[in-house]
Amino acid sequence: MDLNGKPWDSEHPVILDYTPEKKWQGDVPDGGWAPINQAKVGGKYLPFIMKPEGHSRLFGMGRADGPLTEHYEPMESPLSSSIVNPREFTPAVHIYGGEQGEFSDSTQYPIVATTYRVTEHWQAGCMTRNLPWLVELVPDSFVEIGTDLAKRKGIEHGDRVVVSSARGKAEAYALVTERFEPFDIDGKRVDQIGLTWHFGYCGLAKGDSANVLTPHVGDANTMIPEFKAFLCDVEKKV
Repeated sequence: MDLNGKPWDSEHPVILDYTPEKKWQGDVPDGGWAPINQAKVGGKYLPFIMKPEGHSRLFGMGRADGPLTEHYEPMESPLSSSIVNPREFTPAVHIYGGEQGEFSDSTQYPIVATTYRVTEHWQAGCMTRNLPWLVELVPDSFVEIGTDLAKRKGIEHGDRVVVSSARGKAEAYALVTERFEPFDIDGKRVDQIGLTWHFGYCGLAKGDSANVLTPHVGDANTMIPEFKAFLCDVEKKV
């Protein structure tokens, strides 16, 4: 809506016009106060309600990686150098120790892996692996592999494969799909695979956990793990 609280799309308004008598109509806005043009000094009526001054910020104060962050490659990247930065990864990340602190080299582990859940997986593995109807829907762990990579690796749909990284190995069924096809990044072909992370050593449905493959790298500010991009290799189980 505009600064007076009038919806830009009058035919499909999310929140209807504000008046001092009726207040807002329709959905609940971010804060129940008046439009910006009726704002009072001090920020209470301004739109960025998570900031004390009510305004957006170009610079993020108090961040470990500086006031204006930029894109870096993940800690494990198939690229020898970043296209946008001479450093391969941010120097401000937190690296946890132990076996998970070991990192894969792209010459030995050239494939990018990511982890995710599927629609049939609900919340965490403790539910997915123990509710019979969910186990019936997705009884086994699997790895999505692009058709091009599967052909080069001699892997067919339904084969047992082993995914390996510097941290460990996980076995699963191959799901050959067109969803994962090679990327062309700066003139280099980069393959990617996808793994579900809901399986483990106990429950009605058991399987190797994808987390044995992932590195323990924490975001510089939140320590959220960098599990969604790491290096690995995949081979058909002999």
